[in-house]
Amino acid sequence: MDLPEPAPSPQTQQPADHRLYVPETDNWKAQILNTWDKVYCFSKNPGQDYYHLIVHGEIYVQRGDEVYCLNCGLRDGILTHNRLFWERSNQ
Repeated sequence: MDLPEPAPSPQTQQPADHRLYVPETDNWKAQILNTWDKVYCFSKNPGQDYYHLIVHGEIYVQRGDEVYCLNCGLRDGILTHNRLFWERSNQ
């Protein structure tokens, strides 16, 4: 009879890494929407036919007039979770 693996103790669990990276940094800026103005993401979510709002307090990236929420920035390749992105770009 196989016994289940014991759950890792809190000391051995690695915390989730929520850092994001911008591989092509030219002119991109991270912003926090600190007004109640209507600001729309430049990308549509899959299955949607409309642009979605970026809301007060939300972090987003901007280059000129282009504005992307973090989810769309990740999906469109503007942002990455891969800390080692620079290793591939130098090859």
